[in-house]
Amino acid sequence: MVVTRILAISPHLDDAVLSFGAGLAQAAQNGAKVTVYTVFAGVARPPYSPAAERMHSIWGISPDEDAVLHRQKEDIAALGHLGAEHVHGEFLDSIYRKAPDGRWLTDHVEGRQKLKIEKQAPESNLALFSEVKAAIGSVVGEFAPTLIVTCAALSAHIDNEITRDASLAVASERGIPIRLWEDIPHATFGSGKIELPRGFRLGDPAFGSVESEARTRKFQALELYPSQLVMFDGPEKNFFGALDEHAGKNSPDGGYGEVSWPVIVPESDS
Repeated sequence: MVVTRILAISPHLDDAVLSFGAGLAQAAQNGAKVTVYTVFAGVARPPYSPAAERMHSIWGISPDEDAVLHRQKEDIAALGHLGAEHVHGEFLDSIYRKAPDGRWLTDHVEGRQKLKIEKQAPESNLALFSEVKAAIGSVVGEFAPTLIVTCAALSAHIDNEITRDASLAVASERGIPIRLWEDIPHATFGSGKIELPRGFRLGDPAFGSVESEARTRKFQALELYPSQLVMFDGPEKNFFGALDEHAGKNSPDGGYGEVSWPVIVPESDS
């Protein structure tokens, strides 16, 4: 089957480019129509959680500026550079949400650029999951993709897990092939366990080699996320070198590429 319409379903405003940007650039270069739907890209209104305010500061976004709109502009520029179209969802990132008891869902870890996300009972996320699934279904209905790609949720981040599981449900119901990308930068720190919903199982991992132009476009697109790149790259960090090194460990020929897995949906087991 020739893939002509790819829908990448990204949890946040940079995840798709970080994890699968070269593959998307290569697909667009090969003539595919590529669209990235970012689920948790909704505009939040103050007051913000202390964790959100701290992240805004790390990102270099002033208190007078709308952080989500700032990041949306970065995303539009980055995806455009890859040759992909963008769709921004209305759901709030976890740093802007509250738990059922009214506490903020996330807190920051003192002295580090990390977040602590409140663990929730599965039933507390059922309504959000249903809403995300419906939104993904609407986007899928509009763009009629021949392939869906989304995150493997190696980080166990609640936003990523909801995005992945809702995407799997929609793909299964509509008979659309789906692949999971290896979450970057988390995969560069070590491999995590992928736990799929009941009935789904992973196929064998595949390394998607790309041409040097696609690698270059990915790296250039990542530079269009300065608010996020500040957390990964810098004088004492070599993020782009780490990406090359990670790809080299998986590459059969030393070239650049990205890892993804096909998902065997329940209907395929019968």
